[in-house]
Amino acid sequence: MRSRALAETTGGACGRSRTRPPAGPASWVGPLGAIDGGAIQASRPRRVAWFRVGDRRLCVASGGDSLLEEMEERYGDCVVPDGGPEPGDVVCEVAVVPGAALLCLTFTGAGLPDPLEAAGTPFRIVRDLERYALVDGPLARWRMLVDGADGDRPVAASDGRRLVLDRAYAPVGLATDAAVNVAQAAQSDLLFLHAASFGVGNAGGLLMGWSGSGKSTTALALAAAGHAFLGDDVAAVRIRNREILPFPRTVRLRPGAYVRSLEPRLLAAGSATAAGEDGLDRTLVSMAALFPRQAPGALPLRHAFLLDGFGDRARLTPYLPRISDLGRLRPAVNGATPHWGHSAGRDLLRFLALVDVLSGADCHLVKLGTPEETAASIVAAMEAA
Repeated sequence: MRSRALAETTGGACGRSRTRPPAGPASWVGPLGAIDGGAIQASRPRRVAWFRVGDRRLCVASGGDSLLEEMEERYGDCVVPDGGPEPGDVVCEVAVVPGAALLCLTFTGAGLPDPLEAAGTPFRIVRDLERYALVDGPLARWRMLVDGADGDRPVAASDGRRLVLDRAYAPVGLATDAAVNVAQAAQSDLLFLHAASFGVGNAGGLLMGWSGSGKSTTALALAAAGHAFLGDDVAAVRIRNREILPFPRTVRLRPGAYVRSLEPRLLAAGSATAAGEDGLDRTLVSMAALFPRQAPGALPLRHAFLLDGFGDRARLTPYLPRISDLGRLRPAVNGATPHWGHSAGRDLLRFLALVDVLSGADCHLVKLGTPEETAASIVAAMEAA
């Protein structure tokens, strides 16, 4: 049975040339049967790395593939030492499926979600294309994510504990984001938001808005002015006490005058470039390398700023979040909340949690001026409060 729960995804699979003829779900009977029969084992030798995701640690054990290298490239600032087992640890064992160009991620830990549902989250925030769909798999207990624009070619499959991916056709980053999102979705006491997060003094702040609204540039300008950078794309908030947790990942900066002004610092930090979904090159840089003296911990959420377009100068207007403001606040939850879009009731609860969290913060709408001017206006508002 087909479900459109994952319909709002990007067409990022793609960008890769297709050299094989289209193959439907039945083509995965053999590989999935081999997995069910215990035919795969983790590669040896393997390498292990630990990442802090909210209040949990994610262990990725990988060998014979490039997944761990991709994790370190995208989430290198989240790497933590292995200090011994913790109750909330999430473990992701990575193995190559013999005789197939498939990768199998096996997850263990408490309260973990279906990895296929968790994996769908990051690809709704870029563009809305009804390209991918969830369908029943060819074997019992398995469900599949298929590309309807390519003859229902399988992209990924899950039995609720394992995630199998065709990395040649899956959207770029699906494997790494799936691993991180499984760890996120296991933490119901945290609210993960599509927002940048930062600190001024002992107060934490959020920058919220649609993709391309200026969150990264504004957060970068705040960091350049000496303020704490907690995260660029996804913010983690403890619901019970309204604390923002550091959740940095490699920043992907759009080209522009402000980024060019930081070129000496970017060169010293060892930045790289990669193509974005819009075809423009992004500057990739670790914020820990860009601003090595900043090492913030959790900060109380005191302020939230909703980016509301560009003006001739920066201007802040007091704002009171309301339940009726779904259109204005939706970007903060529909792209970074694991499982968003699968259950209307669950979506509503997460949206209400966002409104409740923001009710304890000093909120403003922001018209953006120059990055430096906007950052200064935000700092002035926080210091005045």
